[in-house]
Amino acid sequence: MVLNARFQFLVLYTAGPEARTAAAEDVAAAVRDGAPPVGEEHGLPLVRFPLDRTANAHRALESGAVGKVLVDVPS
Repeated sequence: MVLNARFQFLVLYTAGPEARTAAAEDVAAAVRDGAPPVGEEHGLPLVRFPLDRTANAHRALESGAVGKVLVDVPS
């Protein structure tokens, strides 16, 4: 791991279906309400890379990318 990189995992399969549904609804409501504000206009630029360009995302971090570097994983 290097500075400015983080992996965060959650174990959800033990939470139960009601808790998972409530969590998904809460997150969706927060996003609809504009939280958390991100993007250039909020001072937190997003730099996105598709999964097959993960190495490019890593290079962007090493080069001092400003903001959040995101790797989009298809569902």
